[in-house]
Amino acid sequence: MKRGLFSLAALSLVCVGFASDTIFEPAKFEVPRNMPVQSSAPTKNYGTVGGLLQEQFFGTDQATKNSGFFRTRRARLIYNYVGDEKTTAKLMVEFASGSNQTTAQVRDAYVQYRPNGTKEVSGPTFMIGAQNMPLGYEINYSTANMLWLERSVYEQTFFNSEAGKGFLYQNGDASNYWFVGAFDSLTVNDPEQVDQTTKGEVLPVGGVRMKHGAFEGGLSGMAGKRPSYVSGAVNLASTDRRFFYADLRWHPENSKLDVRSEYMIGKDRVPLAAAAGANPTSGGHVNIDYHFTPTDTFIGRYEMFDRNTDVSGDLQTLYGLAFAKELASNLRVTLGTDWNKNPNNAAGQRSYRTITFRVQLKF
Repeated sequence: MKRGLFSLAALSLVCVGFASDTIFEPAKFEVPRNMPVQSSAPTKNYGTVGGLLQEQFFGTDQATKNSGFFRTRRARLIYNYVGDEKTTAKLMVEFASGSNQTTAQVRDAYVQYRPNGTKEVSGPTFMIGAQNMPLGYEINYSTANMLWLERSVYEQTFFNSEAGKGFLYQNGDASNYWFVGAFDSLTVNDPEQVDQTTKGEVLPVGGVRMKHGAFEGGLSGMAGKRPSYVSGAVNLASTDRRFFYADLRWHPENSKLDVRSEYMIGKDRVPLAAAAGANPTSGGHVNIDYHFTPTDTFIGRYEMFDRNTDVSGDLQTLYGLAFAKELASNLRVTLGTDWNKNPNNAAGQRSYRTITFRVQLKF
């Protein structure tokens, strides 16, 4: 864990010291989620419909894993509704959920109320319903905006699908705000959430985000219990579930370089793990986007994930490289590869590489 944390910190410092050049801002697909954003929409309408498609080819040399196949990574239909000058709602359905990407699932379904009006740049915001867990930056960040192909392994492990259900109050503007709320303990695709006998738990969440010059960052956390889980012969007791996140971005105005980093410490049971108790855990990543033209970007990535910091020798790492090209304002292609080491896997599967070619359409 110490080696991974040292590497993460060192890489962040190297990136911040990298020279920046002038470039125009690359195309953006949509704003980050769970953030108060000024609206230019009419005070009332019947809603707008959009969506996201990600089609890809995936390959890996990891033993026992499927390799060399096409898949629909995401197929989303999004409906945004403006009720009046203070009330909006969003509904998003994922049609590529499940192990074979054939299951439809509601990911976002929330109502947002802004007492000062949606056209105001700041003020209080109330949200209730299905929405992304407000932890760190990556869980919240728009999938369509992300240039790297997947979220961190530790996010996928503890916050599968990113989507939770709860209530959120936040106050501020899109760059500087604080928030508090209460959410169901587990995300909708947590392996221990899918069984109907899972008992409910509600956790408090809170955090703050600030921006100053080329830097922006945040602190956030949640604390409570992972519910007990009973399914057939599997009987797992309730255990601690808490996380603390710190994230930092460096992106000078008109710069070609955009560096994001995140670090997490917490305590939880890996879902459906044989050990029923919670273990101290940590994870982090550094993501470097270098926009060498307005439509072409190189991406570098480092991740670390320690499932149990009390045990040595189980640090999981990832090094990745990718190239993304905006063919049009709504069409992107990405080619990426990563090198993984996971000592938790069986012998012969601990070092492996993946390669992905993806086409993304936002409509």
